[in-house]
Amino acid sequence: MSEAIHGQRRVAAALLAYAICFWPVWRWFTARVTDGSDEPWGLAALLVAIACSWPRDRKLRLDAKDPLIGVAALLTATYVGLCFVASPIVRAVAALAAVACLWVSVAGARDRAAAVIALFVLSLPLIASLQFYAGYPLRAMTAEGATQLLNLFGFDVVRSGVAMSWEGRTILVDAPCSGVRMLWTASFLACALAVQRARVSIRDLLIVLTPVVPVVLCANTLRAAALFVVEARYVTIPGSLHATIGVAAFVLLAAFLVGMDSLVRRLSTAPHAVPR
Repeated sequence: MSEAIHGQRRVAAALLAYAICFWPVWRWFTARVTDGSDEPWGLAALLVAIACSWPRDRKLRLDAKDPLIGVAALLTATYVGLCFVASPIVRAVAALAAVACLWVSVAGARDRAAAVIALFVLSLPLIASLQFYAGYPLRAMTAEGATQLLNLFGFDVVRSGVAMSWEGRTILVDAPCSGVRMLWTASFLACALAVQRARVSIRDLLIVLTPVVPVVLCANTLRAAALFVVEARYVTIPGSLHATIGVAAFVLLAAFLVGMDSLVRRLSTAPHAVPR
């Protein structure tokens, strides 16, 4: 038996062992994706992570001395401990991070480990949970931001919770306008751009991801303000106009993220200054 075949079998055995170890996570994952409670878009993050980190020679290798194997084992132990105290989604984060570390090791994608692991975690069905826990606070912040922005342009808008009132009309910032989907999509875009580089460090990824939340809030505030102006002046608006305003806000957000990624690329490839 050749060494190459033996190595591929070791990789397959390791991946199978992790698949069996985390079978409750896969069951929960499938249920969340197929029961209508969440959206399957996370699978796109998983596909991008695997496609962009797949080895060029199409050979997976298992190096037991790789520190990432130890990190994966530690995360697996964490998962086992969380089984008794944590919710399924928290356990799933530990499980996907462990699988991601193993995948990065066998695929030889250590230079892009941070972005690959982040995409694996983003593949989880998170949107429904984020909407439950963060939806209302995001709606309230969006309503407050839109109120302040509109008042700067001469409107006399009063906010109460997630409702904005003006001249006897009340407009709600409802759940779909909370910005949760925009937040996930922006995070996915930032990681997808990063994983395509030859090398991306944790610092580089954090530089791109750190402004995601405030920029999403700003983009969502602009969207809410624009929709308020339209809806406050007309009884009903076409669904296409609502979607167009949302797309325009996200295009601005995407342009910012692409610019940030381009800046990080230039900084990471710029030659170091020669000391005098």
